[in-house]
Amino acid sequence: MSLKFAILGYLSTGPGTGWDISRQFDTGLGWFWTARHSQIYPELKRMTQDGLVERDSETVGEALERFSYSITDRGRALLAEFTASAPVYPPNRDAERLQFIFADDTPEALRAHLEAHRERHTRRRTQLLEILDALRANTHERINLRVANRRAEGKSLTLGLRELAYQGELQRADLEIEWADGALDWLSDNTSY
Repeated sequence: MSLKFAILGYLSTGPGTGWDISRQFDTGLGWFWTARHSQIYPELKRMTQDGLVERDSETVGEALERFSYSITDRGRALLAEFTASAPVYPPNRDAERLQFIFADDTPEALRAHLEAHRERHTRRRTQLLEILDALRANTHERINLRVANRRAEGKSLTLGLRELAYQGELQRADLEIEWADGALDWLSDNTSY
């Protein structure tokens, strides 16, 4: 998977500026793929050179130029090829669990570690519920744009896929909270820390 497909997916809904795309990685897309802002603009340049996106400009104010990107037919074809292919799973890299399994040399830090883990996933759960509420109330601007661009028979699929994706992330958050609670109980029962 590459950043290119996340950007193509975003632009398949409608045009956007580099800033719009960066902001999306901080919010909606960030649940499924992350990118630093410094990665997005060079990728947009490569994608423009490869004919996957088109760049339009407009003058803002006296001399400031703002660029907007839209997906090309070639970009749509590549995105369709990507979404139709079998998923590729990256190798596991879980620094948090790696820290945890070797924490037997620093057992006094275990409780704080587990509480931080639970708190992080509790915050994620709250954020996911907010997104799901917006999706269900038809108040999520980008999702509404995507739905508006679909034929009537495709609208329920568009909404359903997003519901399933965010529900999956919600279930992961719930599972992580449950794991942290169980680990904290185990820690209380088996150590004096």
